[in-house]
Amino acid sequence: MYFTNLHNSFTMKRLVVYLVLVFLVAPLAAQVGNLTPITLQAPDKTRGLPVMQAFARRSSLTSFTAAPISVRDLSDLLWAANGVNRPDGKRTAPSAVNAQDIDIYAFMEQGVYLYDARQHQLVPVVAGDHRALNGFRAGEPVPALCLLLVSDVSRFRMGTDSLKLVFAAEDAGIVSQNISLFCAGVGLGTRPRALMDTQGIKTLLQLGPTRHPMLNHPVCPVP
Repeated sequence: MYFTNLHNSFTMKRLVVYLVLVFLVAPLAAQVGNLTPITLQAPDKTRGLPVMQAFARRSSLTSFTAAPISVRDLSDLLWAANGVNRPDGKRTAPSAVNAQDIDIYAFMEQGVYLYDARQHQLVPVVAGDHRALNGFRAGEPVPALCLLLVSDVSRFRMGTDSLKLVFAAEDAGIVSQNISLFCAGVGLGTRPRALMDTQGIKTLLQLGPTRHPMLNHPVCPVP
C-alpha cells in the first residue's frame, strides 16, 4: 500500500510538471512559428574603411529603402555592435560594471530574433513582420532590418534604480555608436532613434519590468 501511494504521488508530480511545461512552452512555440535559428558567419575583421575614414563618413540616414541585407553584412554588423571579441566573453562594446545589459533584437520581415552573442547566432522570438513598431509611419518605406537595443537593468550588480537607468542609457549609446561606425565603414546606412511604440514592443517581446527598449537602428544599404 505504501509503495502504491508513493508511485501514485510520483506519477502525479510528473504529470503536474508536464502540464506546466506544456502551458509555458506551447505559447512560445506558437509565437515562433516556423522560424529557426540563423547561424551567422564568423566576423570578417579585415573588411571596411580605416577607422578615421569611417568617422569621416558617419552620418544619420534620413530615408530608408527596403533593399535586402546580406548574411555577411548582418553577421558582421551584430558582431561589431556587441559581439564577443575575447576568450573571456567580453564584448566589442563596454558596459557599466561589465553587466552586458544590452540585448539586440533584429526585426525582419519574417519575424523578430534575439542576438545570442556567445553563440553568434540569431534566436527566433516571434514570427511575423513587426518592424513598424520601431517608429515607422503608415506608408513610410521600411528597411529590411531594424535593430532594437534593450537594456536589462537587473544585470547591474550595484546602484539605485535611477542610476541603473543612467547606466542603461550609456551602454545603449555605446552599442549604438558601434552600429553607426560599422555602417559608415562598409557602405550601409542607419540612424539611431528613440521614437518607437515602446508599449507595443514590450508586449510583443514579453519584456518584464526590468527590461527597457532604449534605441532602435533601421539599417539598409546605401548607393
